Amino acid sequence: MQKVRLKRPQAKVQRRQELEMKPFLRLLRPVNCLMAAVAVLIGAYLGGIASSGPVVLAMSTAFLVTGGGMVINDYYDRDLDIIYDHDKPIPNGDVSVKTAMILSFILFGVGIYLAFWINPYALALAGVNSALLVGYAKDLQKRFLVSNMTVSFLVGSTFVFGGLAVNNFLPSVLLAAMAFFANTTREIIKDIEDKEADATKGIKSVPIVLGRDKARTVSSLFSIVAIAISPLPILLGIFGIGYGIAVAFSVFVFAYSILMIEKNGDPSRIQGLLKLGMLLGLIAFLVGAF
Repeated sequence: MQKVRLKRPQAKVQRRQELEMKPFLRLLRPVNCLMAAVAVLIGAYLGGIASSGPVVLAMSTAFLVTGGGMVINDYYDRDLDIIYDHDKPIPNGDVSVKTAMILSFILFGVGIYLAFWINPYALALAGVNSALLVGYAKDLQKRFLVSNMTVSFLVGSTFVFGGLAVNNFLPSVLLAAMAFFANTTREIIKDIEDKEADATKGIKSVPIVLGRDKARTVSSLFSIVAIAISPLPILLGIFGIGYGIAVAFSVFVFAYSILMIEKNGDPSRIQGLLKLGMLLGLIAFLVGAF
């Protein structure tokens, strides 16, 4: 999860507001869950929404499964959170360890149950993502590059899930592929910024294993692949010139971010550029589908 740097007074206000939230909402992180549901809606829109029923089910599934992932992540991180973030609901005693475990599997279970009523492919993806979220929380988040790619797969797959709900997932697969490679770049840059803290947690991140310079090179390669994928919707005849014009802005931002990476630029600024590039890429897909 990206760490947001705020000025001291703003950070104190935000922290106080977070602590005032009900413990289960803080554990669930509903904003993250809502973002996953919106990504599903976008994937469905790209595929063409013929009926709202499957889309609503898919958005609900994404919300619940993401919530399950948030809770199980805090469950497995509880010992570290006692040291690094003791105000979270589990380490501060607002939610018991047993309750958190039960809640996470209720969320996963209901989410997968809803996916059953969409189609077999949606059910399979919901099951895979649930397993990945548990695996990430338990072990994968500490593994070299696997952690970054797991997060990026989960990000991209929400678009595909929406496409599966409307039985037309090709446009969303291309968006998911771009999101996967772009987000992996951002994840590695985040790891460069968090290298010292991650080393104390036993995390084998790319910069810890390879060093900062090689980590920057690896991150640049992922962005290059994201750029290389961008023309495919036109070459495959899925979108027209409107998409081509719109995606050019995204390509420019990604190219500039690569330049900043190779110049050893500020990681926080690079992350901002990558988020902007991803947003512009998403807008380009929406323009193409309009």
